[in-house]
Amino acid sequence: MKKSILVVVIGLILLITIGTNFMEIRAYSRETVYIIPIKGEITPAMATFFRNSVKDAEEQKVDAILLEISTLGGRVDAAFRMKEAIEETNIPIIVYIMDRAVSAGALLSISAPRIIMAPGSHIGAAEPIPYSIKAVAAIRGEFEAAAERNGRDKTIAAAMVDKDIDIPGLSPAGSLLDITAETAKEYGYAEAVLQGRQNVLAYLGFAEANIIESTPNLLTKLAQFITQGSVAPLILALGIIAIIVEIFTEGFGIFGIIGIGALTLYFGANLIAGYSQWWPFFLFIIGVILLIIEAMIPGFGILGISGISAMCIGIVFASSDPVRGIKNLGIATGLTVIIAPILIYLLVRSGAFKRLVLPDAIIGESETVEEDGSVDLLGKRGVALTTLRPSGIVSIDGTRFDAVTQGEYIESGSCIKVVQTRGLSVIVERDKV
Repeated sequence: MKKSILVVVIGLILLITIGTNFMEIRAYSRETVYIIPIKGEITPAMATFFRNSVKDAEEQKVDAILLEISTLGGRVDAAFRMKEAIEETNIPIIVYIMDRAVSAGALLSISAPRIIMAPGSHIGAAEPIPYSIKAVAAIRGEFEAAAERNGRDKTIAAAMVDKDIDIPGLSPAGSLLDITAETAKEYGYAEAVLQGRQNVLAYLGFAEANIIESTPNLLTKLAQFITQGSVAPLILALGIIAIIVEIFTEGFGIFGIIGIGALTLYFGANLIAGYSQWWPFFLFIIGVILLIIEAMIPGFGILGISGISAMCIGIVFASSDPVRGIKNLGIATGLTVIIAPILIYLLVRSGAFKRLVLPDAIIGESETVEEDGSVDLLGKRGVALTTLRPSGIVSIDGTRFDAVTQGEYIESGSCIKVVQTRGLSVIVERDKV
């Protein structure tokens, strides 16, 4: 009896083992399709994600790559990097336009040997922004070359970029070409119009294929968002403004946290995107340190100049290219020049510095002017117990007071004079006597 049970158990184990191996062999024998989504703005972060995905597909020796495209376009340089990856790989690439492939998205689509479009989708409208004759000629050449390489009418591709091209019955001169799925099929720019991924895979002969879908992780998505042309300068401006305000406050507070956070996002996104190294970030940090040291001593000299230079170089070379970096820096500088002085003035006037700052520890209790003005300090002299830039603590007649200057830098130990009392604020200046 026991032997019979043992034989049955061994038989079941063998069957399970054979069945499992058979399923694995069958799975490995099936073809594999690697799916890469191209959705949203085309940025350097997306280009890095795309190139890494193509490399991964090559390492896994897949049978085909399916690009699912839904984009209004984006950065030309990023699109060029993605186009090169499409042209360099030996894996067959099929593009499926889910709804739109506009501008840079059109270039990616035309670069692929095969295009399938969903009903109601469209492709085209790739005029470069900002517009220039030189830019139009360069982008037009890329479109024509991609179309010619894949056996498509290059005049149609050129009309997507250059509005001066006239194609009778399709695209009159003066308008950019943007064609629907059915029109694209009629003119050889789409081989089929199909709804949904499963229908596309079935049409391609991959209905039973293994599917590997590449999806960007959270950090890549964050980098994708921050490196957008409309977001990067704003993040950079926020960081610079917050750091400047922090330098003019006593101790370390919320503006320092905001500044460090924003700048970390700016540099970190560039690193994650794969087109920046660590040295621009470290150079920027050195610049910040030099500016902090400069703020602690009177005047403005070599340390300040060196600090600003190091910060600017770090910002420029953290971007995908120096031109983009200069543009980011220019926009951020403009916003800083406008916003920072206004913000500092409003915070000084409102006394908000004292509420936002984590002040240096001072032994003993600090007193403030009574709201009804019962403590008359106007004209009195004292000593700065901490550095005032512009807020800090002073001693007047042996009593400590919270004080603020009118923008003047006063180092610790300097003689001060009360020039005004405003609500809870004591406003002082350097005693020149």
